[in-house]
Amino acid sequence: MSMTKEGFLETLIAQYKDEIEEALVESEHIYRLTIDYEILDQKVAQLFQSAKIDGLDEKIVWDLLQARIPSYVNYINFKVSGKKAS
Repeated sequence: MSMTKEGFLETLIAQYKDEIEEALVESEHIYRLTIDYEILDQKVAQLFQSAKIDGLDEKIVWDLLQARIPSYVNYINFKVSGKKAS
């Protein structure tokens, strides 16, 4: 039974990798040279909602984001630290 759980988790992670890639592509502008982080942020928020429903740990989603779009994680960290400073 644990193999089934592991297989399900691997499939779910692969699905979220694909969804992150799709969110990135939909957020890119000007021949894929720039990213609209506000649009990406909205799409990622939807991913986190879906992950919660699917039972996927938030840390796994953050790890996938860090691996694929480290600049987004930097954007979020800056955004959060900017709110604390205000």
